[in-house]
Amino acid sequence: MTRSAGFTLTELLVAALVGLLVLAGVHRIFVAGISTQTTTSVQTEINRSAQVAMDDMMDRLRGSSGVKEAGADRVWFIDQDRYHVRYWVQSGNLYRYRGADPGSYAGGVPVASNVSDMQFSYYDQNGQPPTDTGQVVRVTAGLGLTQGGHSARLKSAVKLRNK
Repeated sequence: MTRSAGFTLTELLVAALVGLLVLAGVHRIFVAGISTQTTTSVQTEINRSAQVAMDDMMDRLRGSSGVKEAGADRVWFIDQDRYHVRYWVQSGNLYRYRGADPGSYAGGVPVASNVSDMQFSYYDQNGQPPTDTGQVVRVTAGLGLTQGGHSARLKSAVKLRNK
């Protein structure tokens, strides 16, 4: 009896099983990579939004001629172009109003979404809380954003240029 070349059924089944195990491993690595990329993208977007909003607030405050209202969660000041500027959080959005009239905390432009908190602190030239808004020379701001289990928290301080 002559022997013909080829693989036995058992060898083919073992090879198929090994191939499936390798493919399952590659699939797990691929899914983990996609998940990590998605998580990183969301966190990067939150960080970027927080930084853009904080930079916008701090740049405008730096050039202001003085703080008109010094609230713990809102601020009103006159910018270097003599416009009234307000920042406040409403329904999870950070808003900015900039106009010629004092206006109110309404009708502003959204600067950031998914805002979880915003906190302002004000200081006079001695580093103490001022007794009135005309004494404010330094402002610190904290801004928190949260989205889908990811969060960013920024804190910044600025000395008013014109004070």
